[in-house]
Amino acid sequence: MSPYGASTGYGTVTKVLHWAMAVAMGIQFVLGYSIDRFDDLLEWAADLFFGGEEDWWIVPHAVLGATILVLACVRVWWRRVGGLPDWAPGLSAAERRVATVVERTLYVLMFAIPVTGLALLFATDTEWDVGPYEWPAPLPLVDDDAGLIVHIATHVVFLVALVAHVGLVLKHQFLDRDRLLNRML
Repeated sequence: MSPYGASTGYGTVTKVLHWAMAVAMGIQFVLGYSIDRFDDLLEWAADLFFGGEEDWWIVPHAVLGATILVLACVRVWWRRVGGLPDWAPGLSAAERRVATVVERTLYVLMFAIPVTGLALLFATDTEWDVGPYEWPAPLPLVDDDAGLIVHIATHVVFLVALVAHVGLVLKHQFLDRDRLLNRML
């Protein structure tokens, strides 16, 4: 049992960190994919906030990515000092193994996604037009296409792991009806 939460559920700090990361990642995916794919959707915001320069979306995207990286560090630190509650009694041994693999994968990707994104900004051969400025990467070590492929690959793995995570919770919440979701609410 964790000294920071009941044995039947996660503590308050863990819950806040979990949901803060979920919200930050959700916003980040929408923002990131909006940069190149939904120009018309966010054109009004680019006009309002960035003087019509759509590449300025890179700035809040990068800042949020760096924030997610810091949040991931805090989560790992808190996990080490805060511990975990006991396993939910309704989880089978196989589900516990799946949950462990999925959780580890999500933790790795909480670092890999922002690191590969920041590498696109700082270590590829791309030049970004940010308002009246051109932002050349300070360390152009990698081709931007290769960097983008790696960054998007981390997204795909993340989304697969997220589907497994949410699927396991929903199975227990609605099919097994053992209120597994309440442990994180």
